Amino acid sequence: MMVEPKSSATILALADLADLSAKQLEEGRSIEEVIETLRSAALAVRTVIAPEEDSLDAEMETADEEENKSEEASDISA
Repeated sequence: MMVEPKSSATILALADLADLSAKQLEEGRSIEEVIETLRSAALAVRTVIAPEEDSLDAEMETADEEENKSEEASDISA
């Protein structure tokens, strides 16, 4: 199975969620039940994405700090 880029996977997941919501409504589920499903899906995505973004932010901060140290060392030696 080929791994899709995150943006494509996200778009497909949103399309699947829209289909699921439509099917739930067609089956006679209440709007409250559909809203609950959507909120559960949002929470699940945020639980996965938030730690990943935090780790990327930390990596960027470390790279910035290293770059600044390198620039400072160049300034001192010049």
